[in-house]
Amino acid sequence: MPFLFHVASRHRQAPDNPPILSLFGRDAAAHQLIAEHITAETCVKVSAQGRVVDEWKWKESRPDNHWFDCLVGCAVAANLAGASLPGVIQVRKRKRERVDFGEWQRRAREGR
Repeated sequence: MPFLFHVASRHRQAPDNPPILSLFGRDAAAHQLIAEHITAETCVKVSAQGRVVDEWKWKESRPDNHWFDCLVGCAVAANLAGASLPGVIQVRKRKRERVDFGEWQRRAREGR
């Protein structure tokens, strides 16, 4: 899933190398907690059946990743709403053609 990768990579970026994930305020305890959640999973390249995919593995030493999941969900929702960042894959809704049931049946018969 590209959104997991993009959120995690934004967290690892140096502050002078945008785009980055920056945190609001100066509460070190809150920042430490979200950093622990974001780094609770690691990306591993896995190949099987001729494909290479990113698989996210949960680190047993860090049992909580809820805030990371929520942050990724927010990134997906923002993307669907039209927000974008450089380097992030845009998810676009495909325009679907409306077909009534009779038309669907006619097309099915023609394809036989």
